[in-house]
Amino acid sequence: MRKGLTLMELLTVISILATLAALLFPVYLNLRTRTDITVCADQLRQIGIALKMYAHDYGDDTPYGMPSYLGALYPNYISNKKIFICPTFRKIAGNELIKLHAFFSQGLGYQSVWTSYWMWMIRGLDHLYRKGLIDINFSEVYAKRGDKIPILMCETHFKGCPRTNIEYVLFAFPEFRSKCYNFANPSAPVLILRWNGSVNAVYGQLSDTNAMLLSY
Repeated sequence: MRKGLTLMELLTVISILATLAALLFPVYLNLRTRTDITVCADQLRQIGIALKMYAHDYGDDTPYGMPSYLGALYPNYISNKKIFICPTFRKIAGNELIKLHAFFSQGLGYQSVWTSYWMWMIRGLDHLYRKGLIDINFSEVYAKRGDKIPILMCETHFKGCPRTNIEYVLFAFPEFRSKCYNFANPSAPVLILRWNGSVNAVYGQLSDTNAMLLSY
C-alpha cells in the first residue's frame, strides 16, 4: 500500500491551490475593503458631528468655526483616538508607525493626536487666494454649495496611503511603501464628508483642490 503523494500529485495539488488563491484574492480584497469603508464612513460621520459641535461652541455654526486641525477635537468632542485613523491605514501602518506620526504631530504643535484624514484648511485657502497663489477661495465656494461643501476626506482605501502633511515621515520606511502599494485598490472609492454630515463615495482619482471643492 502506497503512502503519501508522488511529486506529480504534489505539484498538481499546489497548482490547484495557487489557482484557487488567485481566484479568491480579489473577492477577499473587495470584502475587506467594503468592511473598512463602512467603518471609515461611520468614523467620518462621528467627526462631522464633533466638528459642528466645535463650530457651534467656538465659531458661527459654519465651517469657518472648525478647528485648524482635527486633534483639537480630542478629548472633549471625541474621546477615542482611533476614530481619527482610517481602519485600512491602521492595518497598513501598525501601531508603531502611527505612534511615530503622533510624535511628529506633537512636535508640530498638534498635540499627540494624528489623523489619516485630510481636511480642507479653510482660512489657509482664503489666505492663499488673497496672495494670488490660487484662483478660488473657500467663502465663494461655500456660498455656492452651502452645507454640501466637502470638509474632510479619506483616500486610503483608494490609494493605500493618506494625503497628509507629514506623509514623508512614513515613506522613509521602504516596508511601509510596499504595504501601501499592496493595499491600494483602484476600484475603491474616496470618502468625502460634507458639512451637512453626509458621507459620499467618489470613484476615480481626485484632481486638484479647486476641482474637489467645486465638483465633489
